[in-house]
Amino acid sequence: MQPKEREAIIQKIVEESNQASKEAGKHRVLVEWRAKLEKEPFLLKLHQIDEIVRAVRESLIKASQ
Repeated sequence: MQPKEREAIIQKIVEESNQASKEAGKHRVLVEWRAKLEKEPFLLKLHQIDEIVRAVRESLIKASQ
């Protein structure tokens, strides 16, 4: 996966998470994205998905501070 693609995915997940009003909604967004990233057209490996999710969580934490 190209760094541009990775950053675009992270940004999209962050945007969707920010739209969720509660922590449970943010968690739901991450779970849904995990499932999407395992399937077509992404077909990412689990370690790649974990890296993206970590980056999203870091972005959300920075944004809340």
